Amino acid sequence: MRGNETVPSTARCAGGLTERAVPADDAGGVVARLGPEIRDPGRLLALIVLVFLLRGAFAIAVVPPWQHPDEPQHLALVHILARQTRFDLSDRRDVDVERRIIESMRDHQWWRHYEELAPDPLPASFSEISEHIAAMATAPPVYYVLGAGLLRLAEIEEPVAQSYALRWMALGLAVLTLLCVWAGSRRLFGTWVAVGATLLLALHPQFVLFSTAVNPATLVNLCGSVFWWLGARLLTGGSTISSGIGLVVVTVIALFTKRAGAPLLVMLVAVPMVAWFLGRHRAWRVTWPAVAATVGCLGLAGLVAAFRFGDEFNRLGEHWAYALTWSWAERARDWLFFRRFTAKLLDSAWLVAGWLRYPAPSEWLMLLRLLTIAAMVGCLVGARRSDLAPWRAGLALGGALVMIQTAGVYVGIYMNGYGPQGHYLFPAVGPFMALFWVGIHSWWPRRYWPAVTVAVTAFLVAFDAVGWACVIIPAFLG
Repeated sequence: MRGNETVPSTARCAGGLTERAVPADDAGGVVARLGPEIRDPGRLLALIVLVFLLRGAFAIAVVPPWQHPDEPQHLALVHILARQTRFDLSDRRDVDVERRIIESMRDHQWWRHYEELAPDPLPASFSEISEHIAAMATAPPVYYVLGAGLLRLAEIEEPVAQSYALRWMALGLAVLTLLCVWAGSRRLFGTWVAVGATLLLALHPQFVLFSTAVNPATLVNLCGSVFWWLGARLLTGGSTISSGIGLVVVTVIALFTKRAGAPLLVMLVAVPMVAWFLGRHRAWRVTWPAVAATVGCLGLAGLVAAFRFGDEFNRLGEHWAYALTWSWAERARDWLFFRRFTAKLLDSAWLVAGWLRYPAPSEWLMLLRLLTIAAMVGCLVGARRSDLAPWRAGLALGGALVMIQTAGVYVGIYMNGYGPQGHYLFPAVGPFMALFWVGIHSWWPRRYWPAVTVAVTAFLVAFDAVGWACVIIPAFLG
């Protein structure tokens, strides 16, 4: 991901122009020397990925089919596309498939985990349980086409087996997400922070659960992490042309995958603003023509696609028209609802398993709320520390991306009076984990950082163990 590029040193100040360049393989020159030395980062990254893969495999084995939010309807659409002999995105309903999935939901005790009695007689289609299963009539197609291609290649036809195949595909996308989090964090903060951010993500119980779900959000999360890496490349002297084009492309993919990717469009505007604010706008002079050319090519491709897939573009229009239609709901004007929404958003971003029915112990969630607040304030503390000046570019970019994604959740979900789901924050999980790691350590003098690292890692390991032992395993295997 780095090649022979150079990363500008920010030893003088993160807000001024750079004075010299150091090899990118040195993970950012002075930035790399801010934390404890990492002797073999490649081997350590491989170990972290292995830990994550083992946890993901365990999650796939423990959590029954259909027990992640919205899995039934997502699988149904992938199933329909996978069995087509002639590609047709307008074919989105099959009552027979829905009936088979509903029967499987009964067999895997879906209603018990949803804390309801199983209906008798059993519903014959999703339309009879529309209060639980949302329609997929206008959903963007990218994830479903990707999943359908996998199922056709593997020649898997039975719905439960298909769901497991798509869960493994999600885990593969999550591994790529992990690698992009590492790459972006390393360029902005150095190897030590990259290790910390990636390790926290690999141990994150809610992330590993959602990384094994049949849900387009797994692809959007990858897009967000690629965005983090490419944005880091732009701020640290990477190729402006390839990175700028990549940012545009990954944003388009996210927009054609799920509404949760909409904040990336705002991030696409924010990244050059951050670069300008940090005094690095000169490097963007060659980027804007490249971005403009990319947008023009994408626009031309869009016109061709609109002509070829006119009906699909009409569905996308309906989809985004719904997303852009919002109002300030009456309940959203209540301070109590704001407090509950914020608390549940944060809690479900750490661990509330199943269809938001199995939360982690309240004591642990309260500690994580306090740690998250401490980390965010710690980032402000770190930005003011002169010895951490080389990290200011990373703090600025990471803070902007996290705030944009969070604002998107409040504008799109809270303002309409809907309930929160923490995974809506995961497109910005890369910068969030990096800021969490940096913010906690910024409170302490650097000589204490090794001890803080041990304490933070031990706490997350303990929280993960409690989540599996007291929440996930009892819920699904008890």
